[in-house]
Amino acid sequence: MFLFIIFLFGLLLPFLLMKYKSKWAKWIPAILFLIGTFIMGIKAWIFPGPEMSALGDIIYFIILGSATIGTIIGAIIVGVMKK
Repeated sequence: MFLFIIFLFGLLLPFLLMKYKSKWAKWIPAILFLIGTFIMGIKAWIFPGPEMSALGDIIYFIILGSATIGTIIGAIIVGVMKK
């Protein structure tokens, strides 16, 4: 349920930026979440912590990944709607 809410939040962000004339405005949240997901994944892979710390890193990675997927799908929907 929590990940679905994060996904919907990510899906909503491109729609909030839809009013801007720039083509790249709808992709800005997706790019930021994608960079954050990569940084978090690399951090968890290179610097693994103790058991519970590693679990927290993985959960944080899943949350950012869910938001990234939502923003990418939202940006694609906004791009199709604007055509």
